[in-house]
Amino acid sequence: MKKPLVSILIASYNKEKYLKRCLESCLKQTYKNIEIIMVDNESSDNSYLIASKYKKIKLFKKKRIKKINKFNTFYQMDTYKYAFKKSKGTIITLLDSDDFYKKNKIKEIVNYFNKNNKKKVVFDKPIIYFNSKNKILSDDYKKKRKLINWPKFPPTSCISIKKDFFLKLYNELSVNKFNLLTIDFRIAVISEIAMNDFNILNKHLTYYFQDISGESNINFKKFSRNWWMRRMQAHKYVVYLLKKYHKFKNTKNLDYYITSFLNKLFIIK
Repeated sequence: MKKPLVSILIASYNKEKYLKRCLESCLKQTYKNIEIIMVDNESSDNSYLIASKYKKIKLFKKKRIKKINKFNTFYQMDTYKYAFKKSKGTIITLLDSDDFYKKNKIKEIVNYFNKNNKKKVVFDKPIIYFNSKNKILSDDYKKKRKLINWPKFPPTSCISIKKDFFLKLYNELSVNKFNLLTIDFRIAVISEIAMNDFNILNKHLTYYFQDISGESNINFKKFSRNWWMRRMQAHKYVVYLLKKYHKFKNTKNLDYYITSFLNKLFIIK
């Protein structure tokens, strides 16, 4: 079996309560040819101090760019891009600092790419984690969405990607036009629509922590104004990709028009 170097990229911002759990899950991996790169985006808590005590972690502090976006979407993506520039691995995995891996996660990812050497990106399945006694195995990713032309996809910490593919995606991870779209959404739709390489590994390898104080729960509650704004951007991003990579002209569907109508109502209000 080939044993490539795997770079685990950790994006950190104000998650000191959960950081130790995250870092130790990386250090306890059964697959040992790894580098762990954590980039702290100028946390105001003790995240950087906690991470600095782990000598095997390659730790960087990135200055938080001011007045770019009031939501964390840009900063998360910007932090991962910064970490990627510091990495040397041929396989890249992403990990938010409040999530954590099963100890065999990297081994399973390497096995997957060794068996499927033409594949460039894969999402493993998350374990929805509330606490040690409340965990849910999430499997709802094979069902087709109704009216929506993007795939169901697991969260950011479930993404593993070949380095050469990440390089191709790098410019598409810009936030100039679609500032509300998360990195997991972008990689999922680019993989499926532009590259025809969207893959789900049928194994639960990542604990996806449900933080009630997190941005998704506070600022993007389902059917809220921000939720509809993000959904509109998602539709426009899919249209943009289809036109760019497949030259499709008419790519708008019923859900697109409903979302557009509701966004106009929010603007009027």
